[in-house]
Amino acid sequence: MKRCLNTSQQPKLADMAGSLSQVLTSLVSTITDPEVISSYTSDWTGRFTGHADAVVRPESTEQVVASIRACALAGAKIQIQGGNTGLVGGSVPPAKSDHEVCLISTKSLTAILDLDEISGHITVGAGATLGQVQELVRANGWDFAVDLAARDSATIGGLVATNAGGIRVCAFGMTRRSVVGIEMVLADGQVLSNLSSPLKDNTGYAVVDIAIGAEGTLGIITAVKLKLIRPVVETTLHLIPAQTMNEALKMLAEVQDSGHQLLAAEYVDAVTMQLILEHANLRPLWKEIPKLTLLFEVAGKNVNLNFPHDALGSSEIAEKRNYWQYREVASDTWTALGKVHKLDVSVAVSDVAEFELSLQNLLSTFKGVETFGSFGHLADGNLHIEVVGPAIDNFAVDYAVLKLVAEFNGSISAEHGIGRAKREYLSLTRPALDIEIGKQIKSVFDPTKTTSRQGTDGEKGTGFGMPLVKEFVEKYGGSIEIDSWEKDTHPDSHGTEIKISLKKAA
Repeated sequence: MKRCLNTSQQPKLADMAGSLSQVLTSLVSTITDPEVISSYTSDWTGRFTGHADAVVRPESTEQVVASIRACALAGAKIQIQGGNTGLVGGSVPPAKSDHEVCLISTKSLTAILDLDEISGHITVGAGATLGQVQELVRANGWDFAVDLAARDSATIGGLVATNAGGIRVCAFGMTRRSVVGIEMVLADGQVLSNLSSPLKDNTGYAVVDIAIGAEGTLGIITAVKLKLIRPVVETTLHLIPAQTMNEALKMLAEVQDSGHQLLAAEYVDAVTMQLILEHANLRPLWKEIPKLTLLFEVAGKNVNLNFPHDALGSSEIAEKRNYWQYREVASDTWTALGKVHKLDVSVAVSDVAEFELSLQNLLSTFKGVETFGSFGHLADGNLHIEVVGPAIDNFAVDYAVLKLVAEFNGSISAEHGIGRAKREYLSLTRPALDIEIGKQIKSVFDPTKTTSRQGTDGEKGTGFGMPLVKEFVEKYGGSIEIDSWEKDTHPDSHGTEIKISLKKAA
């Protein structure tokens, strides 16, 4: 007897809670309580919220595979989430969907899979936080090149998915430079992995590496192999007041030409510093707040550089940690004001001063803007722009700032990705061909996209069902044969014949 599966009759997630539970209970921690789910459906900024019918927290790659396949069979959409520390709404599902939504959190994928102290590699689950990795490798004489303020909540999978930068890009580059291998689960449950590949391998395309910076659009990153560095033991942190951005850039150039390794070059503007002093319980560094407060960290102990006489400096760990607070609390301080337009962008370092002036002119006259400020990574040309007002659901100011970035041939995202916030503006700075190639790559990685031809009665196919059938049959020691006859060549006997052979039970 032949049977045609009607996809419209497949049970939805809400209707198959029992069967979903039966499949996943022993394998996956599943949350269905709406109150608990709500903590997963609002992002760190509070600007983006969504809806999910279930939250799944797998603890292994196998559980991720099981979760994906169960959700696929239920006809549910999948949202991937790591530490949920992003700023662009990429970690939460939309508020409305035509399908039930299952959010897969990677927070429980925290296993430390391998630490190779000879080669300086560590393989970790995608849910391990940056802080956890740092603590472990530093205890073993190594360090991880990437560092950022959200180290205790940002996950390794999230860092890789967004190609995060942080405070040490000027010395060690973006996350991409520290990734040796990736394990990733595709939309149909297949696992791509190059975790065991050698460091030096030039055989064809680095297929899995395409996931770096893809923001989860190609699959779920479950594990990452990272390249470590030897720690810079002694450093000197300088805090320098500057009255213009040109002055700040001149001092930056002098440090870069000094022969000392520059590990970090940060700035905080006067508006942001005023908020920090008001809300973060930190004492003023100088009698008057300068237009810019610079933080330059260089390798070496008690390094003296040609800075103004009122510059501050220290090589003492406790004092450096205290100084770094003035930069690391900046984003949280703005968030304390409520829902803020947060834009992380980049321009050429040589254009930073001119861009900042243009930004001031734009925002100071923009209708509805109450206040604004910035801070960021000076040596990378990466500015974190904070804008209070207009209404948080009014994206006019976002567009205006990003359009200005495009005029300077910059990037509309330097660290946090595109997400929901910037999806419509990608064409401002990326060529049409570039975007089209990205769509083609995603299509190749997505086995659930329509790949099969229509059925004899015009039914739509996805190509998803039969691979699953084949896998299940073969697991039980059976085989499957498929014959098909085209209507053009067999008008009276066209169709498809499927023969499934199973071993007789003992």
